[in-house]
Amino acid sequence: MSNNVGEPVLLALVFADRVISEDNGKKGIIGTFTKFFTGQFPVVFPPWGIYVCVTNLSPGDHEFSLELEHADSGEKVIGVGGNIRVNNGSEPVEIGIPIPHAVFPKEGRYILLFKVGKEIVGSRPLWVDKLNPPA
Repeated sequence: MSNNVGEPVLLALVFADRVISEDNGKKGIIGTFTKFFTGQFPVVFPPWGIYVCVTNLSPGDHEFSLELEHADSGEKVIGVGGNIRVNNGSEPVEIGIPIPHAVFPKEGRYILLFKVGKEIVGSRPLWVDKLNPPA
């Protein structure tokens, strides 16, 4: 079997209440979601996290970034990143990113971009909806 590393392959991009790293190396993904609800803007939700799993990277160090911005206005809510070390390109790399304080300026659809270097490897939407007060 050849170790043919080409384009990075995104295996998972998940919003969760918590992403934990266990002592045995496993990740725990608790409370996944696709929407936030609030009664007012701007809003900061309780701490949450993002789980990323990517494979097919060449061995060595790679810079990665996660950017979350409002789909219509382009207002950036999150810009985080770091480095991942790849020993074997065929093995998946798991990343858990805590998000302690993201300010959402308004309701609507937000887009999360995951990049390795300058290349967008994947994306997904997050909706932030306004709760209607009871009549």
